[in-house]
Amino acid sequence: MRKALLFAPMLMLLLTACGGGGEKVDPAVELQAQYAALSAATMEADVTCHYDGETRTYTLLCAYTPAESTVTVLAPANLSGISATVADGKLHLSYEDISLDAGGYSAAAISPVAALPRLMAAAGGGYLTEQSEEDVNERPCLRLSCDLPDDEATVYTTWFDKETLLPLRSEVTSGGEMVFEVAWNRFEVTSQSAPAAPEDGSAPGDSSAAPEDGQTEPPAQPEAQPPTPEGGETPQPAEDAWTEADEAAAYASAEE
Repeated sequence: MRKALLFAPMLMLLLTACGGGGEKVDPAVELQAQYAALSAATMEADVTCHYDGETRTYTLLCAYTPAESTVTVLAPANLSGISATVADGKLHLSYEDISLDAGGYSAAAISPVAALPRLMAAAGGGYLTEQSEEDVNERPCLRLSCDLPDDEATVYTTWFDKETLLPLRSEVTSGGEMVFEVAWNRFEVTSQSAPAAPEDGSAPGDSSAAPEDGQTEPPAQPEAQPPTPEGGETPQPAEDAWTEADEAAAYASAEE
C-alpha cells in the first residue's frame, strides 16, 4: 500500500490556464519548481540493478535533504541495516559500529544507494532532455527525463502522477544502457519551502537559463518553512486549501 503526503503548495491545477490570459502553464516547469523547493522527505523504493547479465533488487529507505541523504538497506535480509550517507558526491557506509568511507561516485551507476538522492536532484534541478505523458498502472503521469551537470551521460527518468506529483516509477540509464529501475513504495514530504517561479519563466534545468559556459547549475534551495506549531495549522489561501476528504481521495487513488 502506498502511503504519501501530498505536496502542500502543489494544490494548483498544472494543466489549466494561468491567470485570466489563457496562457498555458508548462507542467514540467511547475513540477520541477515543486521538487526544487523540497527541503526534506522520507522515501522508500525497490531498486532493481542491472549488472552485466545479473539482476539484483534492493529495498531502500532514504531520509532525503538536498545537502545530505541517509540511505538504509531494508532488503535483502543479509544486507539489512547497512546504511550510507550521500553528500557532496561522497558515500560514507556504516553498519552497527563499523563506519567506512566508500569514496566518491561520478554517476548513479557506481552505487545503487545514490540512485534515490540523484533522482531527486534531477527532478528539482536537472536539465530537462525529454518529456511526455504516459500512464503507469492506469494513472496518468508526466514523464520527465533529466541529466545533471556533473554527469551528462546518465539520464534520470521519472513518471510523476499528474494529480499528486508523486513519483510512481523511475529509470536510470548510463551511456544509453539501463542501470536501475525504481518502483516507489512510499514518499512523504516532511519539509518544503514555497516554490519560487524562475524570473525568466524558464524551468530550473532550462538551457535558456544556463551560464555562458553552457554548464547548468541546480537552483539554490530555499530555506525550509518553520514547522506548524503543535495543535495549530498553517493558514493557506482559500484557493489552495484542501479538505480532509480531498486528501483521503488522493491517497486512495495513489495506493497500489
